Amino acid sequence: MNGTTVAEQAADALAKLHAYGWQTENDVLHATHYRFATNAIAVTYSNSYGRFSVADNVCGFSMANTDAAGNVVAQNPIAQASIFSTGNGVPPTTGVNLVYNDSLGGARQDLLAVSPSTQALDYALDGAICHRNLFEGHDIVTGAPLTGAKLQASQRVREGIREVQATARLKNTPAIIVQGRSDTLVPVNHASRAYYAMNQAGAVGVSQLRYVEVTNAQHFDSFLPAAPFPGYDSRYVPLHIYLIRALDSLYAHLKEGKPLPPSQVVHTVPRGGAPGAAPALTGANVPPIEGDPAAGARITFSGSTLFVPD
Repeated sequence: MNGTTVAEQAADALAKLHAYGWQTENDVLHATHYRFATNAIAVTYSNSYGRFSVADNVCGFSMANTDAAGNVVAQNPIAQASIFSTGNGVPPTTGVNLVYNDSLGGARQDLLAVSPSTQALDYALDGAICHRNLFEGHDIVTGAPLTGAKLQASQRVREGIREVQATARLKNTPAIIVQGRSDTLVPVNHASRAYYAMNQAGAVGVSQLRYVEVTNAQHFDSFLPAAPFPGYDSRYVPLHIYLIRALDSLYAHLKEGKPLPPSQVVHTVPRGGAPGAAPALTGANVPPIEGDPAAGARITFSGSTLFVPD
C-alpha cells in the first residue's frame, strides 16, 4: 500500500478497490460490510468449499462467544437453546462471533485480534491473507507457492469452488435477477452484471433472463432501521420489495402469459433527513419495475459489452 500517512494509505487502498471492480457507491459501506460480513463470509465459505471440520480451524479461525474485550467466554445456555431459530450460522449471530485463534496473546474476536506478522490490531490481517492464499493457490505477499498442509487446504477449496461454479446457461428458463447497486459485500460487477452478460453472450436475443439493478439499495435490509446504523435509513431504500415485485412479475408471466419486464435500472429516491431520523418510506422512494422503461433506464447487451445506465 502506497503512502506515508494514514489518509494517503486509505486513499490508495480505496483506489485499489475501485480498480478491482467496486464502485464509488460502495465507498461509505466498506467499513460496516467488512465489520459484519466480509471476514465471516470468507471463513464460512472456505470451510464449506473445502469441506473442513469445525475442528480444523482453517487459517486460525473459529467461532465462539466473546466478551467486550474480545476474549472467548462460555455461551449463554438460554441463547444456545434458541440459536437454531435466531441465528443464521454466520457470525456475528446470537452472541457467537468470529474468533482468531492465532492472535498474539491468545484467541480473540477477529476485530480485536493482533496479527503475529504486524503485531497490530488489524482485524486479523494474517488470517485474511491466509484465506486469500487458499483461493489464489500461492502466497499473495511473497509470491511463493503453497506447500504442505496449506497447499492441500488450497486444493480442497479451489476444487469446491469449481464444483459450484455457474455456467449462466439457463436453457431459456424465465428468470429475474435483482440486486442493489450499492451492495458492497457482493459487488454488482463481480456478480449480477457478470452473470447476466455471460448469459446474454451465450443466448443472444433469445434469453428469458432479466436483470433489475436497484440504485440506493444494498445487501442488508436489516441495517435500515435507525439503530444501530444511523445513515443507512437516510441513504438507502429496502431491496426486499423488489424481490417481491420480481416474483410477482415472474408469476404473472408463468400463469397469465404476461411479458417479463425488460432489464433495467430502477432509480430509487433515498428518504434523506437526519441520519437516524429519516422520514417514513413512501411509494415515491421505491418506484416500480417498469414494463416499458425509458430508454435511459434500460440495461442492454451488444456484441460483447453490457451497457448499464447511470
